[in-house]
Amino acid sequence: MPADQETPTSRRSRGARRRPDQVPPKVKRIPPRSGMSRAEVVANQRARIFAGFAAALVYHGYEDTKVTDIVELAGMSKATFYERFESKELCFEAAYEDGVARLTAVVGGAAREERGWTNQLSAALRAGLAFLTDDPALAHLLFVEALAAARPARLEHERSLERLAEALQGPAGRGEEGAVSEETARMLAGGLASHLSGRILAGEAERLSELHDPLLHYLLAPSLAAPRTTDERRAAAL
Repeated sequence: MPADQETPTSRRSRGARRRPDQVPPKVKRIPPRSGMSRAEVVANQRARIFAGFAAALVYHGYEDTKVTDIVELAGMSKATFYERFESKELCFEAAYEDGVARLTAVVGGAAREERGWTNQLSAALRAGLAFLTDDPALAHLLFVEALAAARPARLEHERSLERLAEALQGPAGRGEEGAVSEETARMLAGGLASHLSGRILAGEAERLSELHDPLLHYLLAPSLAAPRTTDERRAAAL
């Protein structure tokens, strides 16, 4: 039997180490439509592959997920998979980048609707948590499996945390009051990601939206604790 083929028994045994009480969720298949352009077909296939990969990861984990698992859930052939991606590793990297891009768009859009740093941060956090809550498998991919993936994906995860840290500096980059240092922002980004990872691993991905208030307090605490006026800054320096 080829290395990438499995019997139902071997799949149950492999998946049982992670989620023995659940079966992998089926990805919603998008039926073919006449008149679809080549670009639309490719986009459709990529989206299904990414969704299938995310669903398989929840059940098997990165190391144990095989291409056969992905295509089974995506509802397509292995040949189609390899037309789009040369390997599981490159597929994961693309799926991660796609997920981050979609999450960033949601967060950024919410922040632009508000004025003032605190309101922007609150809106962005609320929108991001809601986005992850609505797609627990993607949340698992972004905050859990990215740490177990091949090195390129792990490096992209680190770059994502760096971009998050830059965003969390907020007014700092514009010299406004309530600034936090670059190092503080990095610790905030790492702590936020770590906490989300822990909640997801605990099976609470569908309750992430409930974390808005405590996480907002955590993210704002350093800036709220910083001296807010020139006199307070001078007093703190004495």
